Amino acid sequence: MLKIIGSNIYHIRGDADSFDVNLTQEDGSDIGPYTAVFSVKKKITDAGYVFQAHVQNGVVSLTPDLTADLEAGDYVWDIEVRTQDGWVQTVGPGIFRVIADVTR
Repeated sequence: MLKIIGSNIYHIRGDADSFDVNLTQEDGSDIGPYTAVFSVKKKITDAGYVFQAHVQNGVVSLTPDLTADLEAGDYVWDIEVRTQDGWVQTVGPGIFRVIADVTR
């Protein structure tokens, strides 16, 4: 189960989930070729990441191994986007809430 409410993402620990990332210019036009990475940290000031997932064809895929061993609780996320012409833009940040699973 994955829910996105505003900029907050709710994910059950160890589940396989995915969500679309629709990137456009302010005028609605396509941004062109880009690379992007979805990053999660425990605190925004932490140096290391809890995990990262590359955006592939406009989709972030969360595989079970990325969150299976995480403690339930709140983390922080963002997506860094790099366009072919060198622009760097960030989507987020927001809360990434890991919800404990009953069946393990």
